[in-house]
Amino acid sequence: MKWIISHKRIIITGLVTLFFFNSSITTLPYVEYGILNNYLFYTVITFILVFNADKIFDFLRSPQKYLEKVPFKKLTIHLIVINILSVIPSFVIFKYLTYFFHSPVIPMLVSCVVVVVVQTILIRTKINYIKEIVDGVTEISKGKLDYKITVRGTDELKVLAENINQMSLELQRKIEDERRAEQTKNELITNVSHDLKTPLTIIIGYLTLLKDKKYDSETMAQYFEKTYNKSLKLKKLIEDLFEYTKVSNGVLRVDRSKVNLVELLEQQIGELSVLAKQKNICIEKDFQCSEIIVNIDPALMARVFENILSNAVKYSYSDPQGIIFVKITQEKDQAVVMVENQGDTIPTEMLPLIFERFYRVDKSRNSKIAGSGLGLAIAKSIVDLHGGNIYAESEGNRVRVYVVLHME
Repeated sequence: MKWIISHKRIIITGLVTLFFFNSSITTLPYVEYGILNNYLFYTVITFILVFNADKIFDFLRSPQKYLEKVPFKKLTIHLIVINILSVIPSFVIFKYLTYFFHSPVIPMLVSCVVVVVVQTILIRTKINYIKEIVDGVTEISKGKLDYKITVRGTDELKVLAENINQMSLELQRKIEDERRAEQTKNELITNVSHDLKTPLTIIIGYLTLLKDKKYDSETMAQYFEKTYNKSLKLKKLIEDLFEYTKVSNGVLRVDRSKVNLVELLEQQIGELSVLAKQKNICIEKDFQCSEIIVNIDPALMARVFENILSNAVKYSYSDPQGIIFVKITQEKDQAVVMVENQGDTIPTEMLPLIFERFYRVDKSRNSKIAGSGLGLAIAKSIVDLHGGNIYAESEGNRVRVYVVLHME
C-alpha cells in the first residue's frame, strides 16, 4: 500500500498512457506496418512516459520552477535539439523502408543506425571540446599553471573552461604570493639582524672599553654619550618593529572619531618645528581652510604625519636653508595632505618601494642618516587601515608625499 501511494504518479501516468494508446489502436484505421499500428512503438512511448512521470508532473505544475532546477540548461537544450534532429531522419527512413520490407525489423535497425550516426556527427564538436577541457585539466594538474584552455561557445562548457582558467590563475597567484612572502620573511630577518647588530656591536664595544678602563676623564664622557645614543637608536628600532608588526598583522584597533585635520597637522608641525629649526629647515604651510573634518583614529593618524614630516626633515637639504612645504586641500569627499621637501631625487621606479619595510634608497644601509626604515611602511599600513591612499612623487630635487583620506 505504501509503495502504491509513493508511486501514484507513475501508476496514474502508466494507466492513462495505456488507455490512450489502446483507444488509438482500436479506433484508427489499420495501415500495414504503419507507425500508429506498431505495438512496440506504443510500448516504448509508455515506458518513456512512465519513468519520467515525476518530471512531467513537475513541469506541468510549474514550468518556470522546473526549468530553474535543470542543471546545464543550455547544454541540455542543445542535446534535446540534437535528439530531435536525429529522430526526424530516422523516422522518415523507417516509413520509407516499410514499403519495401514486410517485417519491421530491418527498417527499425536501419533507423537506429541513422539515429546513432546523426547524433555522433552533431555531438562530435561537444565531445571534442569536453576532451580538450579534460586534457587541459590534466596539464594544469602537472603543474603547468600558465596553461589556458580555449574558451568558446555559449553554453555551460564555456563557463566550465573559464572557471578552470580562473582557478589556475588564482592558484598561480597564491603560489607566487607564498614565494614572495617567504622571500620577504628572509629579507626581514636579514635586515632586522643587520639593524640590531650594528648599534649593539657599538654599544658592546664602548662598554668593553669602559670595563677594561681604557679611557681617561675626557673620553669617558664621550663613550657614555655614544653608548646612550646608540641605545636610544636600538630602542627606537625595536619600538618601530613592534608597531609595524601590530599594524601589518591587523592587531591594531582603529578607534575612529570626527577630527579636524588642520588642527592635527598644526600640532605635528609644532612638535617637529624645533628639530627642523636645529637643522636649518623652515616649514611652510598652505591650508585651504581652517577646518576639514575627517573620520579617523587621531592617535594613529598623528603617527602617520609624524613619520612623514620627520622623514622630510631627515632627508631635506639644509645648506642653504631647507624648506618643507605642507598643503591641505579638499577635493569633493576627500581630504588631501601633501608634504614636499627638497632632497635627492628618487627614481620613478623606486617611488612605490619607499613605503616597503626597511627600504632605503641608500642600498648599502650604511647611511649616516639615522632611521629604522620602518616609518613610511608604518604610515602606509595605517592609511590602508583607514581605507585611504598614500603615494609619492619626485620631480627634480623635490619629493612629495600625498595622503588621501575619505571625509565620511
